[in-house]
Amino acid sequence: MKIKLLGKPRYILGKKEVELDIGKTTLREVIGSLPQEVQKLVVDGNKIKMIVLINGVSAESRGGLDAEIRPEDEITIMPEIGGG
Repeated sequence: MKIKLLGKPRYILGKKEVELDIGKTTLREVIGSLPQEVQKLVVDGNKIKMIVLINGVSAESRGGLDAEIRPEDEITIMPEIGGG
């Protein structure tokens, strides 16, 4: 599976994509496989703090942290964008 990173997660890891070789799992486990510093940016307990997309669809609409992830899925993690 491919994880695309934007913003601070990308800066912390020093790369724009991470490839994971894991089978069917949950979003919680995928995020848990990332370095602790990135995990703290993305989740707080059971709440997703950044924009997380699974194949271009909001993770929240697919079950949040319990969303099912398949090996062929693409996850995008990015900060919320604000302005005014």
